[in-house]
Amino acid sequence: MKRLPGGIDIGSESHHVIIMDDTGKILYDRKVAHRFSEFYKAIGEFKGIEEQHQGEIIFAIEGKNGYGAPFDRILMENGFKLYNVDNLKLRRFRDVFGAGWRNDRRDAKMLAKMLKLKDHVDAEEEKAFIAVEKTPAVHEKLRILSRHQQSLIDEKVRIQNRLKKRLLEVCPDILEYADTDGKKLLQILKKYPDFSRYKKITLGALLKIETIGKKTAISILEGLRNIQYVEELTDTYKAIISSCCRRILDLKEEIALLDRELEKTGEKSAEVMQLKSIMGVGTKLSSRLAGEIGDIRRFNRESQLAVYCGVACIDDDSGKKKKTKAVYKANRICKTTMIEMAGCTIRYVQESKTYYEKKRAEGKDHNHALRCLARQLIKVIFKMLTENREYIYKEDKEYKKKAA
Repeated sequence: MKRLPGGIDIGSESHHVIIMDDTGKILYDRKVAHRFSEFYKAIGEFKGIEEQHQGEIIFAIEGKNGYGAPFDRILMENGFKLYNVDNLKLRRFRDVFGAGWRNDRRDAKMLAKMLKLKDHVDAEEEKAFIAVEKTPAVHEKLRILSRHQQSLIDEKVRIQNRLKKRLLEVCPDILEYADTDGKKLLQILKKYPDFSRYKKITLGALLKIETIGKKTAISILEGLRNIQYVEELTDTYKAIISSCCRRILDLKEEIALLDRELEKTGEKSAEVMQLKSIMGVGTKLSSRLAGEIGDIRRFNRESQLAVYCGVACIDDDSGKKKKTKAVYKANRICKTTMIEMAGCTIRYVQESKTYYEKKRAEGKDHNHALRCLARQLIKVIFKMLTENREYIYKEDKEYKKKAA
């Protein structure tokens, strides 16, 4: 059966779809509004084209998820194959034609033309087109939850930095008690954002603040009464300080709620339980990684997984110049998660600690050594997930050999 290449340019309100035959003749060219009724209408039209031309439609799509959902999901459920093309590849391919203009229709046409070349540019070692596979339901839920949690964490960090800057301007001494992530300090500032009131603060008033115990209240009372601040700014900044503290505390609760939801969902995933068998790796990290990886079978080799997670270096050789460079296009959440996992295993897994110390002895700084360790962990994780087994410690291996 012949293939009919198609391209879909994703938009927030509509998606431009173009389908062509082997000769380049355009068989379908229109915008599909981001509505379920339009999606199913387009599906019917696609099936009609397949029947009329006795072919199989395959689509190249710029990115996946995001504004493409749920159109991409509906296409896969109806038997259409989708290939993901990142925007950098599309831009370089479009530049080959030299036109000084671009629009949604041209992008969709370029995607379809790129897909016509799939058999010529894809090889065993390198893939220009990544097949979009259906993710297991539990992993898709983990991905959605972990990404939302990460967005909340990023927002919390931004507000904490904003609050810290304001405190440095009006009352830097308050930061001696804790940083802007400390719940006790946030509760104090939430209750008393006006520093002019600290001169008359009492032990009883401090004890009424949530998370402040008697021992803490006694130790900080005298310091708070004598704290120095810029009197001209305290009245102006009190509303800002109160607002920031409330939002940070709310975000902490939301993040904790998502932690519990990830814990509950992660228990339903065999991959999460396997990753948790690595000492130091908890449910949050394992759920986040499993959700981003999805189905491990979409990676043929551990090196592909390492590139996807952003912990591999790729060769950048030209003539006499030989060096490596970091992966430009990588899953940032996977990369952050792998670095965190590497840091956790140093404290609990002797092999990780030994490898980390070896890299530090070679002169690498802390972050570089962690990236090297994360790259080694990828090999272990790939083997665990592909062989459907838990982590095996060195002591367990020696015991099994003796028993044999």
